[in-house]
Amino acid sequence: MAEAAITTAIITIACVICAGMLISAIYPAVNRATSSVISTSEKLGERIETSINIIAEANQSSYEYVWVKNTGASEIPQIENSDVFFGEINDFQRIPFNSSLSVTPSWNYSIENDDGDGRWDVGETLNITINYSSEITTGDYYVKIIVYNGIADEETFSI
Repeated sequence: MAEAAITTAIITIACVICAGMLISAIYPAVNRATSSVISTSEKLGERIETSINIIAEANQSSYEYVWVKNTGASEIPQIENSDVFFGEINDFQRIPFNSSLSVTPSWNYSIENDDGDGRWDVGETLNITINYSSEITTGDYYVKIIVYNGIADEETFSI
């Protein structure tokens, strides 16, 4: 009888050790998978809450003005990291950001109806000024704005 109790105890201890080893091997993998799902979910939620619409364009000599409205459900940060593409249809280019517009081509921005906090909040309109490298003449033009998380709007228009 004592032999059976000792054998059962040894098998029980071995099972507990095996279960501990199995859990210690699986737990980190499950934790990494959970972290990836959470991170992806946060980024997807951020993209769902972000939306922009180009609402108007105007030009003056070598300057193009584009008004873009934040129609999403959250503030849009990192405006300087947005991509702006502009030019004649089939001949457009990426325009780099330059706050002083001292380099051509370049673009900068101001928030038209800012509530005083300097952030591009929901419902506010961004006025993008593009200093193009040459005079903007009559023709068909293309503009595309892409914010930091890949949400974009584009428009073709004639001058």
